[in-house]
Amino acid sequence: MEVRDLVDIAIDEDPRAPCLWVPSEAWPEFCAAIGQRPNLIGVVIYRNKTIRDGGPLTDIVTGSEQGWRT
Repeated sequence: MEVRDLVDIAIDEDPRAPCLWVPSEAWPEFCAAIGQRPNLIGVVIYRNKTIRDGGPLTDIVTGSEQGWRT
């Protein structure tokens, strides 16, 4: 499954979350898939959500799980 599909699923599962984190390993692929580059603070806007690089070895998490790392 593509990273964009996984982000879409996460957004659909938690539609009220204002933001979402994508693992660093998948960040370039995600940005390329949506045709955007991160802005000056390092985020992209996708489906009215702020999407950020979540760091290495993280899961795709929504704003409801902010900052949680496993």
